[in-house]
Amino acid sequence: MNLVEELKDYAKTMEIELIGFCSAEKFAEAPEDIKPTLYLKDALSIISIGYKLNYSSIQNMPKTRSAYMLEHDFANRHLDQVSHKITGYLEERGFKAIGFDAGAGFYHQAGKTPDKFAGDFSHKHAAAACGLGKFGLNNLILTPNWGCRFRLTSIITSASLEDRCLPEKNLCLAGECEKCVEICPVHALDGWKGQYDPEKGWVMDKKRCYEYIFTMLKGQRCGLCIKACPIGLDK
Repeated sequence: MNLVEELKDYAKTMEIELIGFCSAEKFAEAPEDIKPTLYLKDALSIISIGYKLNYSSIQNMPKTRSAYMLEHDFANRHLDQVSHKITGYLEERGFKAIGFDAGAGFYHQAGKTPDKFAGDFSHKHAAAACGLGKFGLNNLILTPNWGCRFRLTSIITSASLEDRCLPEKNLCLAGECEKCVEICPVHALDGWKGQYDPEKGWVMDKKRCYEYIFTMLKGQRCGLCIKACPIGLDK
């Protein structure tokens, strides 16, 4: 059994069914401040890990936003534990590995809009590069079984861990379905035409989105663009 298969099996023991691998070279054209080699000089691979959220609290928002936050926070804590254990698993085998928290190093002061609108490392771009899915109009990764109802974390490692699975086809019905665009209370997803890229996402208005989350909702996540997405709901 090769290391990729070992890690998949190990992930399953921690209730992780969504995991992918890719070469760090896929980030060669990424901005300098998120390149894997910024964090690990001899980075060779990226591991992307996803953990499913339960659907009901999402689909009944905004009334169930507090219940959605329970799902969101539990998934983040679980992914942080998984990241810690997998990096340890790799280090025990002689490799270097750095895991990022499920928030990607993104912190804020309660009731205040963050000073920056991106984390230390992009879990979504890592997921796309590792073949877990592609970006939807809501700028989230879409997978066939779960849609965008899951959380992500990433690990950078010196181990060579390329998987041979091909990326999923684009699941977003851009141009036919704009439910996520229509439901956004602050129009942060307007203007996607000519910008949206299923491989790279697009530059949505994060300032509007984050001001709503961190000022209006006092740090609770909005999640309405997740609720609106039809992908995965028929599974």
